[in-house]
Amino acid sequence: MPNPRIKYFPVGNGDTSLITLEDKTTIIVDCNIRNCDEDDVYDVKEDLLKSVQFDYGVPYVDVFILTHGDQDHCRGFKKHFYQGVPENYSESDKKDGLIRVDAMWFSPMIAEQHSNDDEDAYQQEAERRLALHRKKDPRKDNPGNRIKIIGYDGNADYKDLDHLRAVPGEIVSRFNDKDQSLFSVFIHAPFKEHLETLGDDKKNSTSIVFQGRFKNNLFQADFSTLAMFGGDSDHTSWSIILEKTKKYKNEHALKWDLFLSPHHCSWSFFNDRPQKENPDPNKTSLEVLDYRRNGAKVIASSKKIEDDDNNPPHFEAKREYVKKVTESNFLNTTTYNVVNGVPQPIVFEVTTQGVVKPKQSEGTAKVIGGAGLGAVNSASKYGNGQV
Repeated sequence: MPNPRIKYFPVGNGDTSLITLEDKTTIIVDCNIRNCDEDDVYDVKEDLLKSVQFDYGVPYVDVFILTHGDQDHCRGFKKHFYQGVPENYSESDKKDGLIRVDAMWFSPMIAEQHSNDDEDAYQQEAERRLALHRKKDPRKDNPGNRIKIIGYDGNADYKDLDHLRAVPGEIVSRFNDKDQSLFSVFIHAPFKEHLETLGDDKKNSTSIVFQGRFKNNLFQADFSTLAMFGGDSDHTSWSIILEKTKKYKNEHALKWDLFLSPHHCSWSFFNDRPQKENPDPNKTSLEVLDYRRNGAKVIASSKKIEDDDNNPPHFEAKREYVKKVTESNFLNTTTYNVVNGVPQPIVFEVTTQGVVKPKQSEGTAKVIGGAGLGAVNSASKYGNGQV
C-alpha cells in the first residue's frame, strides 16, 4: 500500500488540506474552493475528484473536519459538497461532481453564529444528521449521515448526543466507521474556557485544534509524523492548550513535524493585533513552537508574504517561525512551487524515516493532481494525476 500523505492546497488566505491514509481513507480539513476562471488559481475541486474514492460513481470523502465557520475555511462547501439524504443523490448531482461527506466533524461553536452561506449550509447539514440520531433513525449510521461532535456546547444544546462527542484530551482512531491502527487524532480544542472567557469577537479562537499522528507499521515505538492543525486559533487559545496539555501530562501531544500556521501566518498566533502595538511574541506561543521535532516544517497557507503591514499574512509572524525552523523549513503555499504561473499543492509523504520533503513538480497542466509526491530527486509514483 502507498504511504500516507498530507496535501496542503494553495488557496490564498484560506485553508484546504487533504489527508490520505494507506487504505485510501481521505480526510478533508476545511475548504476554500475558489472560482478557477483566473489563470493563477489552482483547481482544487478537480484535484479532489481525482483524490477521493467513488461509491458506485458517487465521489465521497470519508471525513470532513471544519475547524470553524469563517468563509475562507468553508468557501465552496454549499456548491461542491452534497447536502441532504444520501439516497437522494441524483444523476444531476453526479454530473456536477458533488462530493458526498460520509462523516462530518462538527463543532457546536459553529451553531453560535452564521456569518456566510457556506457556514449556514454546513450547520444545516449537521442538524439534519443530528436529528437522525435524536429520532434513532435506522439510517443514522449510514455513509452520508455520520457525524461526530467536537468540543463543548455553547448556546445550542447537544447534551443528549454525548455519545457522538469527542472532547479535548481524547484520542480518536475511528474514522467513517472504520478503526485505524496507524493513524489517530489527539483533540486539543476547543476547551470549555473558550465558551466562558471568549466573546463573539474571538470566534476564530474557538477553532478545532488537533494533532494528527501517523505510523507506517504497528511495530514502531514512536510516530513517523506528527501534524498540527489549528484553523484560526490565536495565542489565547494556544496558551490554554499548552496549560491543559501540560497539566494532564499529555506533552507528547504538543510535538510536531508539520505545523499549519494558524490564521494564515497571522500575528494573532503570537500576540494581539496590530503587531506594532503588541510587538513581543508571547512566551506560551514560542513554547508551543519549541515542541518541534528535528527537521520540523511550518506551512503558511496564505498569499505571498511581503514585508508590509498586511495581516494576514504577516511578515513579522513569518520571521518568528523562521527563527524556530529556519528559512528552508518555512513553506508558503502560494510561492513554494509554481508551474506556469499557477501555485501547486505542497504534498508530504509519511515514511518510516519521517515526513519526506516534497519535490518540485515538473508538470505543465493547471491541475497537477498528484505532483509533488515522493522523495526529493526521485520520480513520483503517483503520476498522471492519480492520487
